[in-house]
Amino acid sequence: MQAMVASGRYSDATPLDAATLGTAVEEFLDQSWHRFLPVLDHAPTLLNECRPALSPWPKDAATLSRLTDAVLQTGAVLEGVFQNSVAPQERRGQVWPAVQTWLTDGGRFLRQARLSAPHRRPVLPATAPARSLTAGARPAPHAH
Repeated sequence: MQAMVASGRYSDATPLDAATLGTAVEEFLDQSWHRFLPVLDHAPTLLNECRPALSPWPKDAATLSRLTDAVLQTGAVLEGVFQNSVAPQERRGQVWPAVQTWLTDGGRFLRQARLSAPHRRPVLPATAPARSLTAGARPAPHAH
């Protein structure tokens, strides 16, 4: 403990200084918000397509319900952000519950969305020839 206090950092190298920690939290919240924006764009449509009762994970329904509520509540905040009527600190406080829901439950949502996706990528047969992806690789010259 004394060594930690002397170093000014927690064992994970996080600064002990409250001001620095506050800045780190603000940066985390801002980064989380920016990563959550695409979720706000695409989640409503995908959430409507999910049918957890028909999936191997029917208990995901509660997760999808929480995420739906979070997305809907954040939509109102988003309008204020675009109109610049919501200060960054206020936005962080208002959107954090939705971001936290996404961070906690996003994996379950993604598995439901993948299962419900109307278009699937074609599956290549296991016997498909391997192709080299090395940079600068050129096909072998043809003999004439």
